[in-house]
Amino acid sequence: MSDLESGVTQPAHASAELVLCRHCDLLQQLPLLSVGQEAACSRCGYLLDMRQKDPVLRPVLYAASSLFMLVLANLFPFIGMDVAGNVHIMSFFDTSSVLFNEHQQWLAVLVWLFIQAIPAFCMLAVIYIKLGMVRRVRGLVWTARVLYMLKPWSMVDIFLIGILVAFVKLVVYADISVGMSFWAFCLFCLLHLRTFQVIDRHALWESIAPAPQPVPADFAGRTGVSLNLASCSCCTAIVPLEQKHCGRCGTKVTARIPASLQKTLAWLVTATLLYIPANLLPIMETVSLGSSIQSTIISGIILMWQDGAYPVAIVILLASVVVPVVKIAVMFWLCYLASHSGHKRQLLSTRVYLLVDWIGRWSMVDVLVVAILAALVRFDLLMGVYPGMGAIVFATVVITTMLAAMSFDPRLLWDQRNKKEEQQRG
Repeated sequence: MSDLESGVTQPAHASAELVLCRHCDLLQQLPLLSVGQEAACSRCGYLLDMRQKDPVLRPVLYAASSLFMLVLANLFPFIGMDVAGNVHIMSFFDTSSVLFNEHQQWLAVLVWLFIQAIPAFCMLAVIYIKLGMVRRVRGLVWTARVLYMLKPWSMVDIFLIGILVAFVKLVVYADISVGMSFWAFCLFCLLHLRTFQVIDRHALWESIAPAPQPVPADFAGRTGVSLNLASCSCCTAIVPLEQKHCGRCGTKVTARIPASLQKTLAWLVTATLLYIPANLLPIMETVSLGSSIQSTIISGIILMWQDGAYPVAIVILLASVVVPVVKIAVMFWLCYLASHSGHKRQLLSTRVYLLVDWIGRWSMVDVLVVAILAALVRFDLLMGVYPGMGAIVFATVVITTMLAAMSFDPRLLWDQRNKKEEQQRG
């Protein structure tokens, strides 16, 4: 546990570095951290900084290993399916190429971006940044900016869960086998996640360039807005508002996300309107011996429950029904709190926001299951699975809810409290 977490005050000479919490806008002084220690905001608990062992070597090795596993995942058979002696083997790339051939170009591009292109770029970016710090190569700032912009859209972990769900759906009807690429992908997923675990955003940017310190350490405990300061949304540096752009990464800096509530509400209304057709339109079509069955999200859950696949039915119910509805409702509630003064639920609402922001992307699992089934179940007239219009509509719902969470500024939840504390301070 760090000194900030334990509430111990560091002497002024211990560390001159100040940091603004991106969630509650509290200016505080970072303590000197040892390897393995973390510093969290003393008011809202948001992680501010951490120290990792071998901060250059370990991320590079994990990222390079994950890229190697991604290459292997695309070179060999991924999953095989045997139905009454008819065998079909899919490759990892088929999850997007089959969708493209079925005239689902937008869905194919999304799946390819989420499980191949974006994860691969993130790993390459980590290697370039970490090794580039040694030689001080060009483009480190731009690469780091794009890395953290794309990080939430890397969904290899969700795709792995989607594979397991697809297995449970198909094991009753066919024999499923896994190839070398499947195990390579599992290792790629684990190494990809581990790479981000050994990288801290604040420490990474400090390695690229030291953060400017526009105020002395005596101002710790004040809010950024009261000192006319803001935290850079990209590199976490403290920037005077009159400066307009961050001196370290060049990002435009504002006291709060411009029109945050309006943008969030617009995305939420869009997601709410799209959620209705997403549940009414078929998410996939199953063709077997000439007969066709169209399945919506709800009918698919009911069918799995009737077949006795209770754990999978519950997972899909939570990911595709409960999570989107709860996230939309919670985000509306947070917007209400942020627009009304006098509420005293800053800590609770901030933690709820962090939870819904993290869990919202998992709703994409149903769309990825459809992509897997469409690529794997390809037996001409005997059996086939084809994506429906509901898949792309539901994917749009998930994307809009993620954009709603990104547009919301959690510091708005604390502004009224911050004003009262500044007035009391005099």
